[in-house]
Amino acid sequence: MKTKLHFCLIFAAFTITFSLISGCSKTESEYHKREIRGIQGINEVWIHESGFNPTILTVDVNTTVMWSNRDYKDHTVTADDGKAFDSGNIEPGFEFSHQFTSRGTFAYHCKYNFKITGTIIVQ
Repeated sequence: MKTKLHFCLIFAAFTITFSLISGCSKTESEYHKREIRGIQGINEVWIHESGFNPTILTVDVNTTVMWSNRDYKDHTVTADDGKAFDSGNIEPGFEFSHQFTSRGTFAYHCKYNFKITGTIIVQ
């Protein structure tokens, strides 16, 4: 009887733990579609020392994309064409937003580190 109770307790603990852990993970698609600060239609790109995350983001026309500097250094979000958008300096903990009003593919980079690149695809 003790063995059966012990088994049931271990099984219940495992089931609860697994449920909690599996419920906390996000898929890539959930990351892009979540609401940020209660405003629908905004997608967020995080800036890290290792690059933009995600590096490629696909959005609909009239979507606003927000870049959040999660690094300890300053960065920029600068369109490769030099015209579409340019954040200027973004200090750690600060953000830059841009609304994409036309279809196209918009490549961009950080002026301080040209290895940090990304692409916004507007459908």
